[in-house]
Amino acid sequence: MRKVYYRRVLLVILFFQILAFGFLYVRYCKDQVPSSIHINQGEKTCLQYDVPVTATIHKQTIRLNQPFIIEEKQTGQYEMKLKLFGKIPLKNMKVTVVKKQKVVPSGKVVGIYVETNGLLVLETDTFTGIDGANHAPAGQKLQKGDYILSVNGNAIPSKADFMKMINESKGEEVLLAVKRKSKKISVKVKPELSATDHQYKIGVWVRDNTQGIGTITYTRGNAFGGLGHGICDMDTGQLMEIRGGYLMNARIDSVAKGKSGTPGEIVGSIYYKEENLLGTIEKNSNVGIFGITNASNEKECEIGYRQDIKNTKAMILSDISGEMKSYEIQIRKVNSDHTESTKGMEIEITDKRLLKLTNGIVQGMSGTPIIQNGKFIGAITHVFVNQPSRGYAILAETMLQQM
Repeated sequence: MRKVYYRRVLLVILFFQILAFGFLYVRYCKDQVPSSIHINQGEKTCLQYDVPVTATIHKQTIRLNQPFIIEEKQTGQYEMKLKLFGKIPLKNMKVTVVKKQKVVPSGKVVGIYVETNGLLVLETDTFTGIDGANHAPAGQKLQKGDYILSVNGNAIPSKADFMKMINESKGEEVLLAVKRKSKKISVKVKPELSATDHQYKIGVWVRDNTQGIGTITYTRGNAFGGLGHGICDMDTGQLMEIRGGYLMNARIDSVAKGKSGTPGEIVGSIYYKEENLLGTIEKNSNVGIFGITNASNEKECEIGYRQDIKNTKAMILSDISGEMKSYEIQIRKVNSDHTESTKGMEIEITDKRLLKLTNGIVQGMSGTPIIQNGKFIGAITHVFVNQPSRGYAILAETMLQQM
């Protein structure tokens, strides 16, 4: 009886091991095949993925672990239904057919200034009132990450105007229009008189703008894309909702080299003068900033899509040294189906000149364009904190989809 019992236990263990292995293998196969690809209209594209998966295209079944060619005459989108071993439903792959595109890679380091769409709430706080008691009128009413859009129906041009509006209430209750995540709500708050400066306050810290150094990735006509990731507020960590902004000429004063555990940065100065204006920022998204600029080179590049990228040498363009230069890098890995759009591939800086200047990737290099085999394939987005010579990059197709 004991032998029979042990045999059953072993069979159960074996069953669950096989089940776990099967689950992991299915997940592996899913990760090896992208959820979406881009191809050029009227151009033959050869693809191959090293997993035993079949796909249905226009009612025809093909094997993805063998070279296959896609050619589409019309722009648009369709889906390929993928099956593991031709039987088990795996996922759908979206195919986007686009007209052949060209952009002008930039690499210009610029000053970035954006204004929030409303006042961004950083935190609520208490203060001592004229009566000697602690007051927190906005506590439990406003939340970190809220955007205050108006006071008593009046738009708020700036943080200073907001403080003036609150003070002019003379302690009467005010009605705030607030955007919380995707919803607009109304919040009533009664200001209290502060003992410190004898001003009426509601106890809230807000921000109405931010600025920094970044890189223009590419231009197309007078339109531009930059950074390769969104501008997030340093206190809330959230993507900032903006009403607009500006690109400015920036002077690079120095470069703080990166080291393990401490990212480096470009230290620069921005002079807010009309003659330094390079363009306007109209959109802040998860994959970069976009707008209009007059800063453009002339040499165009075709777009290289995910399937065009090879784990070999590539080049980046940057004027971080004070003049525009190309530097050698190595593509270490192309993520077939990464959940984070800004981490489409892993790269390493290998150029000795750039390593001497920066030790690798530093803050301010976000948006630096990557060229391989004459095609624009992506832009630097993040640095590995403990290995500054290495980092992530966004794919060109991901940025261009937002433009």
